[in-house]
Amino acid sequence: MPARRTVVSVKILSELGIRLGSTRSALLTGSSILPAQLDDPYLEIDPDQELQVIHNLVRLHGKVPGLGLMAGSEYHLTTYGIWGYALITSPTFRQAVELGLRYLDLTFAFSKIELTLSNGLASMVLSVDHLPPAVRSFVAERDSSAIQVLQRELFGVSLPLSAVEFAFAPNAPMAQYEAMFGCIPQFNSSVNRATFDEQWLNLPLPKANEQSAKFCESQLENLLSRRMQRGGVSAWLRNKLLADLSSSPSLAQIATDHFMTERTLRRRLTDEGTSYRDLLAEVRQTMAEELLGSTGLSVSEVSARLGYSSPSAFIHAFQKWHNCSPRQFLDARSKQIERH
Repeated sequence: MPARRTVVSVKILSELGIRLGSTRSALLTGSSILPAQLDDPYLEIDPDQELQVIHNLVRLHGKVPGLGLMAGSEYHLTTYGIWGYALITSPTFRQAVELGLRYLDLTFAFSKIELTLSNGLASMVLSVDHLPPAVRSFVAERDSSAIQVLQRELFGVSLPLSAVEFAFAPNAPMAQYEAMFGCIPQFNSSVNRATFDEQWLNLPLPKANEQSAKFCESQLENLLSRRMQRGGVSAWLRNKLLADLSSSPSLAQIATDHFMTERTLRRRLTDEGTSYRDLLAEVRQTMAEELLGSTGLSVSEVSARLGYSSPSAFIHAFQKWHNCSPRQFLDARSKQIERH
């Protein structure tokens, strides 16, 4: 279940787009984020809202050489709040990496990131296959560049990378990649990966503080729990259905409108223990009871408001929920009110 995140990253992306010639409103199109909200560092949004802004940025400026590298260079340890401070106070680089990945949902990454060890080499592997194809290379370059920036700020110098690979063609001159990673990447690889000598993981961090590190981790756990409770695809989809129930958009249409595949959206709902059909039925049932009981609308009018093809289809669904017809439900409620 994706955790909510602050609007800080959207502000970074929109400021980059403005420098490249776009308007803020064009960059925020479809995100439901207002320009004035970008100045509130505590405002939380759903990840899909930021993904919409990424899609807009790529659509408007995708041909700018090194767009992902430019974006990634704007993410600093201070950008991430308590997560960044937790990395700074970790005893070693290994512990910082492990803690960072454990609480990756508190960052602005869209890549799935994994640390792998083999034959004395350590690799950071970034998977973006779960994202819409149009934004995959941008996200891989942004997230890998952001990792480089964080690593430099942790040590004050760049640790040498033995190899960098990207699963797509280059989007910038080689000099731009070399300036960011210290080497020229291999492109059209099978993975997105940065590899370095495993011994670097054992390096102590210059600002390590065991007591502060423990405090930070407890704060990260609490923060992640709160954001997970407030977020989730099912909560987002439930709100969307409530706002547009009369049209009852299909799962495929909702996925398309938010630049993801239907398969991805269905999988995210499954991970949360629900489905589009279950959510639609839940929202319809809740709204049916409210509309019938408090608005004075007819059965036909309620049926239309809930997106049913006919009143008979609505009545059939209602009988499955309550073992009675809408009229019988209203009669029983009226009698209950009279008794009180």
